[in-house]
Amino acid sequence: MACIGNLVGHRIKFKQLSFPVSLGILPHEREGPQQLLIDLEIELNPHMPDPDEDVEKILNYDDIRTRIIELAQARHYNLLESLARELLGVFADEADVLHVRLSVQKPDVYADAVAVGYEIDYAWER
Repeated sequence: MACIGNLVGHRIKFKQLSFPVSLGILPHEREGPQQLLIDLEIELNPHMPDPDEDVEKILNYDDIRTRIIELAQARHYNLLESLARELLGVFADEADVLHVRLSVQKPDVYADAVAVGYEIDYAWER
């Protein structure tokens, strides 16, 4: 059955991507890696061509995941804010990415909170 109407938006999402990173300013945070949780929503250009089952026409989530993990683990970050802003660079050259909402969270900070974190929204002028 064919859809009738116009595609007005589509996005790729990651929910609670989790891996260890070197992060924090406190002495105990520098003793070893901490677990990081990432929620990511990537808003794509609604006018990009229909991929029609062609993997070459999509934004590859495996590549995105790999680039995020490699960048986050490449060095120590003092602040979640710095890490989040640097992770936006993963999308700088992706012409079909219009907007990114990125949340970085540390789940093991407080006993009375599931996680503490920072969220950033960024839109490119393309």
